[in-house]
Amino acid sequence: MPGIALVTGAASGIGAATAERLRDHGWRVWAADLDEDGLRRLSPGITTRALDVADEVAVQSLLDDLGRAEGRLDGVAACAGIGYTAPATDTTPQIFDEVMRVNLRAVFVLARAAVPLLSASPTPSFAAIASELGTVGAPGLSAYGSSKAGVINLMRVLALEHAAQGVRFNAVAPGGTRTPMMEREQQRLGRTLADAAANIPLGRLAEPSEIAAVVEFVLSADSSFMTGSVLTADGGYTAR
Repeated sequence: MPGIALVTGAASGIGAATAERLRDHGWRVWAADLDEDGLRRLSPGITTRALDVADEVAVQSLLDDLGRAEGRLDGVAACAGIGYTAPATDTTPQIFDEVMRVNLRAVFVLARAAVPLLSASPTPSFAAIASELGTVGAPGLSAYGSSKAGVINLMRVLALEHAAQGVRFNAVAPGGTRTPMMEREQQRLGRTLADAAANIPLGRLAEPSEIAAVVEFVLSADSSFMTGSVLTADGGYTAR
């Protein structure tokens, strides 16, 4: 049954699609992102909070407020992320640190803060957006790929640490997806979305709604015996 869900990175892309899908399917949704304008575009009935997802004080405050208002938390979708493509020798330590901060540290901060509330749920589940590029190497993605590989292993560790409490942790690994982040990065590199789709066996990018459907499955009781897993939705990219 749908319950209470928290979605981070909810102002656009996969996060926004996830928040909207959960709302449409009867979940009570809390949505967080640094982008206040994007949050305002979400449908009525979604509770929003503008914050830095890697700020542990802000995240804990959000979870405290959610707990007081709802009494429990049934599902978390950690969708916040940033991308950066450049050879490792052209990636500064500062850029590397920022990618790690948003893509990996923020997931750790959120999971750590959410466990007490999740433990009060009869069907607790945490889904983190990783990437196909966290499972294979790709030139130019030393920071991004490493951060997403970290997300995958973090979910495995947390799955083992909290299995006795019944809290499930899984990673969703999308392939190239038609999101504002993808569009910005392709533009920065002087490339098009068609270029990004060229290496995908299905011949196209995923739509955010397609990845949101996978996230909803992970949060639902339909995946009740799944924990510590990686669900890949990449159009066949890693099948080669």
